Amino acid sequence: MKKFAYLLIAIAFLFQNANAQRRTQTIKWFSIAAKIGYGNSVLLNVNNIEDKHVEFNYLTPSLSYGGRFTFTYGDKIGFGSDILLSSFGQKYTIDNNGDIYEKEIKIKSLDILPFFRYTGEKTGYLEIGSKFSIVRSMSVTNSILNPNPPFKPTDNIVENYAPKFTSIVLGLGLAVYKNERLDVNLGTRFAYSFTDFTPGYSYNVVNDGYYIPEKTVLTDTNPLSIQFILEVNYYFAFWGDATCGKGRLMLFK
Repeated sequence: MKKFAYLLIAIAFLFQNANAQRRTQTIKWFSIAAKIGYGNSVLLNVNNIEDKHVEFNYLTPSLSYGGRFTFTYGDKIGFGSDILLSSFGQKYTIDNNGDIYEKEIKIKSLDILPFFRYTGEKTGYLEIGSKFSIVRSMSVTNSILNPNPPFKPTDNIVENYAPKFTSIVLGLGLAVYKNERLDVNLGTRFAYSFTDFTPGYSYNVVNDGYYIPEKTVLTDTNPLSIQFILEVNYYFAFWGDATCGKGRLMLFK
């Protein structure tokens, strides 16, 4: 009789524990966000940086804006993707035998950024991912118009660059406002491409026909950007457990 009583107590304990686990099962959240980033961009090229006749500008503006979808497991683990329209570039000041002029290359791209994000106890987050960039347009401007000898044509300058490139992305930030449905996050995001933006070291934008660099051996060009990020995140649904034990997607009203 005692053994039977112990068995009933054990079964009751296991049943209660199973129900408690079911009630506390981790909720999966779905969210969308609008975001904007502003900061700095450079096209890293060793030859341009070391060229004593070229002042390499490390403060060329970059801008990104778009949206994000995220799946969050519990409160900490998130997977998602950004889709952004971006603009970036590089500025140079060139001294051609005392004739000083400015050159700027401007680039627009469509960026897709799959990422993993971990959120800590105090709403700070760390994210890592990749950025797949598709070049939409490109242009070059100079502060002088009719030098002698003339500039090389730049109508099809985009043909000298890779139409796509991939970057590694690292970001961190925190929620400055948070409730059950809405987050407002501020952060910083770093992106760097290890691949050459000019395939086969085939092009140097400062070698424009008017100024000819001393070094003829080219090096790779690597896009880099650092931006401050503002995002407004809205939780529109979650995956919860029905009374029958099966999960279902529930939308917020």
